[in-house]
Amino acid sequence: MLNALNRKLWEELYWTLDQAEKDEEVRAIILTGSGRAFSSGDEIREVLSLRSAEEIKTFFLDFVGRTLNKILNLPKPTIAAVNGLAYGGGCEIAMLCDSVVASDSAIFAMPEALIGVIPPVATVIGADIIGRLNVNRLILTGETIDAEEARLMGLVNKVVPAEELIITAERLARSTMRSAPSSVRAMKKLLNRRFQGNEFEESVEELARIFETDEGKEGHRDFVEKRSPKWAKPSEPSMREE
Repeated sequence: MLNALNRKLWEELYWTLDQAEKDEEVRAIILTGSGRAFSSGDEIREVLSLRSAEEIKTFFLDFVGRTLNKILNLPKPTIAAVNGLAYGGGCEIAMLCDSVVASDSAIFAMPEALIGVIPPVATVIGADIIGRLNVNRLILTGETIDAEEARLMGLVNKVVPAEELIITAERLARSTMRSAPSSVRAMKKLLNRRFQGNEFEESVEELARIFETDEGKEGHRDFVEKRSPKWAKPSEPSMREE
């Protein structure tokens, strides 16, 4: 299973987190994936079925954005236990968690530009989390990095063998539970204050605009049909003497 992010999974994740937030016995939250992936990112076939910019904006604001805001604004510590592939939206979910533990087989990537769109979260706040040069490398090239490289750039706190992943995440969760809930709530509110505002909505507007271009649509079709996209070459600058 690759845990592709479709409407159903985004909705289930939102309500699971909402219930955990309201449950007073829950002091920390661990997010992980099943199978060989944390999440492979958005379900491309579903995104390709969206026919207009308005449908794109509705999907990313009502499903994706609502869930990501829930992760970001939870008053309880969130820990991503990345067990395998963390691509696109999956990588961005990990990026928004308070701590990230990765198995030594985890792979991270934000390859949206390779299919003609943009990663809306990483584009807006990635530089604040892992630094401008690091996020530029990931989003401009779309290349994959392993868990150790992700740790070195600040995307991961700790890399452990796969069989120790959940144990390590649970140990970290218990460590956060030593802190007073009111202190955790206040610190998270202050730490995440710089991520508030309309930047995500502006990023989604840009994503929707790009998706409606020939490159955006062709990139998604090529991905589904397992072809390499052929982007139009820019025209050569004209040479003239002054």
